[in-house]
Amino acid sequence: MKISQTRDIRSANRLTIIKHILNKKHISRARISEETGLNKATVSTIVKEWMSLKLVEETTTGDSSGGRKPIILTLAARAGYCIAVDMGVQSVKLILTDLNNEILLCRSFSITEPAFACVYRQLYQEIDRMIKEIPPCPYGLIGISLAVRGIIDLDGVIRFIPKLGWHNIDIKSLLDQRYHVPVYIDNDGNLAASMESRLYPQYREMTVLSITDVISCGIITGGELVRGYLGFANAVGHHTVNIRETHQCSCGKYGCWEQYCSDQALLEEINRKRQVPLTDIGQFIDLVQEQDPDALEVLDRFIHNLAVGLSNIIFFMNSEIIILNSHLIHSLPYLMPEIMKDIVLPITHSQEILLSTLGSDAPILGASMQAIEAFFEILSMHG
Repeated sequence: MKISQTRDIRSANRLTIIKHILNKKHISRARISEETGLNKATVSTIVKEWMSLKLVEETTTGDSSGGRKPIILTLAARAGYCIAVDMGVQSVKLILTDLNNEILLCRSFSITEPAFACVYRQLYQEIDRMIKEIPPCPYGLIGISLAVRGIIDLDGVIRFIPKLGWHNIDIKSLLDQRYHVPVYIDNDGNLAASMESRLYPQYREMTVLSITDVISCGIITGGELVRGYLGFANAVGHHTVNIRETHQCSCGKYGCWEQYCSDQALLEEINRKRQVPLTDIGQFIDLVQEQDPDALEVLDRFIHNLAVGLSNIIFFMNSEIIILNSHLIHSLPYLMPEIMKDIVLPITHSQEILLSTLGSDAPILGASMQAIEAFFEILSMHG
């Protein structure tokens, strides 16, 4: 075997073991060997290497099934930190996480002026503040990762955020030049899907749909994210669901799904009937709970249009499971049977659709996990 091949195998084994510890939180050497198929000697040697890098620690002994109690391994979670950003169209959220992806700090700011220069200035000011609050540790800031509600190409360039009017923004390079740490960027739908898939490892075919001010989607098939030729494969919010629509979507098309089922679309529709406009989806939910007739009428149309779009996704992807993430539906869970009743499936007859348990944190946690795993991958290759 060539030296390079041996090195590749060893790097893969190092990554497998550290990711196993990351995912399991607390695990013994013997259990790692059993679950990964690596022999005990290899596991012990590689664990020792990660411990010498101050990234794995031994904790209290675990339960014994007979014989000596096993030593439990865990990540040295405070050996490094990650900053993740959820770039919305009305606000931006930032979190600081440790290597276990536990949130330690959370900040946000509203987008009052959509020009990129203004938003970017606010963003790096908040990142600067967070960096100052990172405690002394061996690895410091290991990366910055962004979840963006827009079209991101395969090079990490923001090609289009319709509601902000941003085109061809290379924010990745700007942040890289300012902070000199690895910077990662992806569509929020992809990152939400990668995070949700950790909770359902038994499914290799999954679609994750997030409804906020926009509609985002992440698609997993064969256990891998579907990105498409240019990286735009998940833009289901801009699939046409009404060819007779005369009002133009922010993307420039007409009759996009997002025009009927996003939170912003609901607010725009209900506000056409009100003297005092609603400003957030929570106020709309309050009206529904009060049985306001206008809100109930808008809600009925939302249910129908959501079912139309979900039916399309089911026929596009034939996923094993669809994860639905919506504050509206989380707040009004009785809507799920109504939505399912409106979904037309003459071929498949059934489809498992579940509500997300991660909620609005799914994209930003997916972003931070992306940076954490990349950090371990880099160390695995160069260790």
